[in-house]
Amino acid sequence: MKFSVIVPIYRVEQYVKKCLDSILAQTYQDFEVILVDDGSDDLCPQICDEYAASDTRIQVIHKANGGLISARNAGVLAARGDYIIYADPDDWTAPNMLQFIADRLAESPVPLDMVMFAAYNVFADHMTETINHTPDGLYDRARLEKEIFPYLLMDKRKGFQASEVIHAHTWNKACRRELQQAYYCREERIKMFTDIPLTYECLLHCQNVYICNEKLYYYNKTNSTSIRAVGKQFFLTRGFYYLTSYLKEHFTPLAPSMKQQVNEYAASLIIRTAMADIEEGSSVCKAAKHVRNGLNDSELLSLIDWKSLPLNPRILILLFRLHMDVPAMMLCSLKVKKE
Repeated sequence: MKFSVIVPIYRVEQYVKKCLDSILAQTYQDFEVILVDDGSDDLCPQICDEYAASDTRIQVIHKANGGLISARNAGVLAARGDYIIYADPDDWTAPNMLQFIADRLAESPVPLDMVMFAAYNVFADHMTETINHTPDGLYDRARLEKEIFPYLLMDKRKGFQASEVIHAHTWNKACRRELQQAYYCREERIKMFTDIPLTYECLLHCQNVYICNEKLYYYNKTNSTSIRAVGKQFFLTRGFYYLTSYLKEHFTPLAPSMKQQVNEYAASLIIRTAMADIEEGSSVCKAAKHVRNGLNDSELLSLIDWKSLPLNPRILILLFRLHMDVPAMMLCSLKVKKE
């Protein structure tokens, strides 16, 4: 079997049929579909069972609610295909997605660990594109280490900025099953930015990757109740501690620059949270209180080496460490106004 398509499902009864129909309509037919019902309390469990009864390629896993990483992990461990692909249940796929990936695998002069592609972002009245900001082509280990890994989390070429060289999305990648089953994310307490530990850890272990910007997936941006949509307004929680701890433990040994990238990424989570609060209209004092509560809950500051940060973020993180939250938020407010 060539592909295992994993669909984690939770409270998406109005969208999931379109997603499943698009997968079953693939022009390339050598695949299985693993539906992971993550304790959904709507009609999703029944819908999953109905689809499984009508198509022998569909397997359903019903489990207690454990979150997105938990659901994906259940699918990974059950997968039998040569390559694993994820689809979110409120999105849908292009009919030639699997055929395109299969062709790239067949044409490659070397065995591929991962194939990356692009997507359309679907809004109510228009579409945009999510693309990989790196040239198309085959990347062997040497090229990955030179052109991708030094900028995977944070792109120092663009200042203190999260990288867009390779998006962390799970749904625009096909990954060799053995790699996914060896390096799936064991930290199921991570509830936000869940794609990062899954896709990037596998990528950091890859030897050969094919990257292109063929748009093969439709990313539904109209579902305001999804984890993705809610996650736009984020607050510092203990989950950020779990995320950073996981990245420090699993990423740092895999590339020379990763220790610094993880450190800067953790600092960027605090700064981005602070700026988001200002952007939402909070006063400096109110935002300072919000961020302080988040810092106390998350304990994220304890994981950051502030002395190794670039100058401007170093000043902000130091102010937060000294409990000088209002001056720190004033600087964030100035930055928001400048942008």
